[in-house]
Amino acid sequence: MSETATLSPPMRRAIARLDWICLLLATHGSLYPWRLAWPAAGLSRAWEELWAVHGLWSGLGDVVGNVALFTPLGVLMLLHLEGSRLPPRWRLPAMLVLGTLFAWLLQALQVFVPERDPELSDVVWNLLGLLVGAALARGLPALLARLGNRALQDQALPLGLAALWLALEWWPLTPTIDWQHVKDALKPLLREPAWRTLGALEAALGVLALGHLLRGLRPAAPWLVGVLLLALGGKLFIAGQAISFSHAVGALAGLAAAAALARLPADRSAILLLAAVLAWLTLDGLRPFELAGHESSFEFIPFVAMLQGSMQANTLALMTAVFWVGLAMALGLQVGARLGGLAAALSLWLLLLEGAQVWLPQRTAEITPALVPWLWLVLLQPFAPGPRGPVSPPSRRRRSAR
Repeated sequence: MSETATLSPPMRRAIARLDWICLLLATHGSLYPWRLAWPAAGLSRAWEELWAVHGLWSGLGDVVGNVALFTPLGVLMLLHLEGSRLPPRWRLPAMLVLGTLFAWLLQALQVFVPERDPELSDVVWNLLGLLVGAALARGLPALLARLGNRALQDQALPLGLAALWLALEWWPLTPTIDWQHVKDALKPLLREPAWRTLGALEAALGVLALGHLLRGLRPAAPWLVGVLLLALGGKLFIAGQAISFSHAVGALAGLAAAAALARLPADRSAILLLAAVLAWLTLDGLRPFELAGHESSFEFIPFVAMLQGSMQANTLALMTAVFWVGLAMALGLQVGARLGGLAAALSLWLLLLEGAQVWLPQRTAEITPALVPWLWLVLLQPFAPGPRGPVSPPSRRRRSAR
């Protein structure tokens, strides 16, 4: 029996859904802005340009983007195929063939998108992303199979959210070893302190949530302090990062609040923290708390805002929304909420907040944040408590004769 034979049906369904979601997102990102038109130079000329080889290297950002785009596809497609009846020796070749055909199809369709520049070199880098994903997927089946163990589930989800929080603290995840950068990163803390109330609140709530997530680890306090020091210390060696005064004060306040919250029962602290996270999502959705002079438009096409302006800032905004919504969903699980109902309620609330942003300055109202709870609904299916079996009626004991 293969390793994947032990995967639970909910885990297999979650992998299949994530695979289709990644395929749709890759298609959307490749064909955006979806303004299809016949090639101006004619189809035959555009076809010749597609097959012409202009060199593999098209720039660091383009190469990294093409590899990174297909790495999760490689992971999910391989795991998806390993849950099928295909013989094991054919699964990796099938994934590479299907993934490469998909990458080529996207380039062929870009011939009809005037804003895009199709290149066969992109297919080569996409293939490299598939190979990276296949390498990462080799060790995942055994790990995913162990998620049927409730003890591991209780650790995997908090550690995953903690890793996402750490990635937000270190974004854009570009290491640098430069003494001048270390001094520049410490300036906002030591020489140019400035206070941002919302920044301090976000830092405090993030550390407080991290403390709640790590309370299942023993001992919890050294874990929390160690991760916090790692996050702050890492900023000194991450390009574009710095330690601000308000962030440091907020982090220390969150550390003290986490110590106080740890004295409460886990279910009660989860309720309080869920209320705080929902309040923060509301505050964050309504800032800068002033009305604009005119009404802006609402973007109903997902992820369009990410493809406009700074990709680095837009990706950070999306990751931040994924973290806070995921935290709310995980806390809802702890207090016994139904995942489907919680995802629907969060999606509706986020949609209302986005709708209010059409009257707020410097905000882009779009539908993408309202879709994040449904992504978490798919991801959290393996962690949801299973259905309870029928409860048998209590047996009546016959009173013994004296």
